[in-house]
Amino acid sequence: MRSIIKLGLAIIAAATLTLSAAAHDTAYRPDPWITTKTKIALFTADDVSASRIHVDTVNGRITLHGKVATAAEKARAEEIARGIDGARDVRNLLQVVPESGRKTVKIEDESLKKRVEEALDADVALNESDIDVESVDKGVMLLSGSADTLSAHLRAIEIASSVDGVRRVASEIRSPDLVSDQEIWRDQDEDDTSAANPPEKRSLTQRATDMWITSAAKALLIADADTPADEINVDTRNGVVTLFGTVPSREARKAAEADVRKVAGVKRVQNELEVVTPDKQKAVQVRDADAEAAAKDSLDAHDEFEDVSVEVKNGVARLTGTVGSQSDRLMAAVIVRSSTGVRAVENDVTVSYEK
Repeated sequence: MRSIIKLGLAIIAAATLTLSAAAHDTAYRPDPWITTKTKIALFTADDVSASRIHVDTVNGRITLHGKVATAAEKARAEEIARGIDGARDVRNLLQVVPESGRKTVKIEDESLKKRVEEALDADVALNESDIDVESVDKGVMLLSGSADTLSAHLRAIEIASSVDGVRRVASEIRSPDLVSDQEIWRDQDEDDTSAANPPEKRSLTQRATDMWITSAAKALLIADADTPADEINVDTRNGVVTLFGTVPSREARKAAEADVRKVAGVKRVQNELEVVTPDKQKAVQVRDADAEAAAKDSLDAHDEFEDVSVEVKNGVARLTGTVGSQSDRLMAAVIVRSSTGVRAVENDVTVSYEK
């Protein structure tokens, strides 16, 4: 493991060491895993309506954004998020907006079961999964069976929840308790959506794309010096990307949206980024050497990054070395971009499946 920052780094070192200590106190989990588990927990809670809640995680910090009907529901959503393994903190930006005019659709349970089954069968992202509607009781849907990925598990719950008449979804679905590389990465030759490559023959990563879109969007934001990536949250649902968080200018807001629009599979971008201009306090100037040392220390907090090296020049960090998964490759960039003094990241880390 690399050496700890010397005392001469003063403020930066102190802040980073505090962050590192928190990381050791909480089990390390990749951001995509934390986000997916949070969404599943919210969608299956009996006292939270998750249909209007967006969730994103940056370096273990969960942000909740959107609308709920009551203050109690807002507090409950935060409580659920804080209970997710690996969550280091929760930022609750949910707005309380009563749904006074919402109509309740009442549908017979048997008819509702058929509608949900048809919706599940029609979704190509679930072709490799075997999801069943176990039972329906007064609009409460119980799903069972098996999902081939964690994101497919979430997808089944989201589909069932979106059907008119479903009041709540409970899940007994069996799925892997990890995020596979296929869920957040695909090769360029898998982008072929022509008639010669029909949906049933496409790879998993072409059929379950929400997590991949979010990861690809974050990678672009992290690499862009014009966007404060650690302050921008990304959530994707059915190909629609919602951006939320804060940026220092309208130019940064436009740059973030432009980055996301470059990602294959994005249907629409809902830009809810708030422009908050920097205060009059002078920005802290950080030397490259100090930023590099802080980034190294943050990486040293996790054994997953022991073979990753970082070099900072003019505020741009270049990462090299190897990790054991695509999730870890993304997380290395997220962690370094969050380090004081780093304004962009060039991620040249490779994945070695022999790690």
